[in-house]
Amino acid sequence: MQNGNLDILLLAGGMIGLIILIAVITLFGSMNKGKKETQKKLDRFQERFNDRKTLKGEQARSIRLNQKETGFAATLAELLPRRDQIKIRLSKAGLEPNLSRYAMTSGGLAVATLVTLLLAGSTPVFSLLMSIIAGIGLPHWFLSMRINGRIGKFTKQFPEAMDLMVRGLKSGLPVNECIANVATELPAPTGPEFQKITDSMRLGKQLEEALWETADRLDTPDFKFFVISLVVQRETGGNLGETLENLANILRQRQAMKLKIKALSSEAKASAWIVGLLPFIMLGVIMLLNYDYGIVLFTHAKAKIAGIAALIWMSIGMFIMSRMISFKV
Repeated sequence: MQNGNLDILLLAGGMIGLIILIAVITLFGSMNKGKKETQKKLDRFQERFNDRKTLKGEQARSIRLNQKETGFAATLAELLPRRDQIKIRLSKAGLEPNLSRYAMTSGGLAVATLVTLLLAGSTPVFSLLMSIIAGIGLPHWFLSMRINGRIGKFTKQFPEAMDLMVRGLKSGLPVNECIANVATELPAPTGPEFQKITDSMRLGKQLEEALWETADRLDTPDFKFFVISLVVQRETGGNLGETLENLANILRQRQAMKLKIKALSSEAKASAWIVGLLPFIMLGVIMLLNYDYGIVLFTHAKAKIAGIAALIWMSIGMFIMSRMISFKV
């Protein structure tokens, strides 16, 4: 009878948890609807210029021979999944999009992890699993950290780049020269990115094509605002210096708003960390003080079920809290 009641309670709890999870996913999907609509508008705006800028760029582009790499590193690079996506991530991180070097680094990390764990006495299955995780996860994590840091630094420097362009335009310089001035005056990563735009135009690409390539590589809303402003001005005319000056002010206001939101949400983030870590800290303290009492959570059947249910509910709560303090400006 007790087993039957336990099964009924588990089934009811599972159904309630599933309903709540579906409701949470639906809620946050509706919250992200506005962001998706904005992205669709940006994509439609970019498609208006794709055909024209590609044709003009191809007619004036210099011919370049593509040399195919050979050897063990190139063979290893062919085994990488989603190679185009890896190239884009390497470019975002400010690194040379060399798949052979990336594949060799990943393979070296996997082999080093495998050998280290086997020498430490781990089982072959566990060592192989951890080596695969290290070979795939560590390079991806490193690129993600580098991309986030580089994009954050670019966002902070970008209003200053707009100010340099505004001063150049007001002094009578053309847009190409203003972009070249930004490339020489500002440090990395803004300077090198504008230098790539200048180099692309010297090779024969149109300004719009070079700008959209950089926008796709950086994938930041600030730079897309700049590209749209520049393209619209070239289409309709107007005072470009005044437009970029207003854009620089808007970008600074967005940065100020982000910092304000970060300061206001810091208390909630600290509370989330405390609430999330406190159960595990208390479990460790109990295991140190009274091992026989604490080990029941991992040996008794009902305690295991309660522990798994607590982890699931805690994960849902942490997810909700993280989404509540995450704002898009």
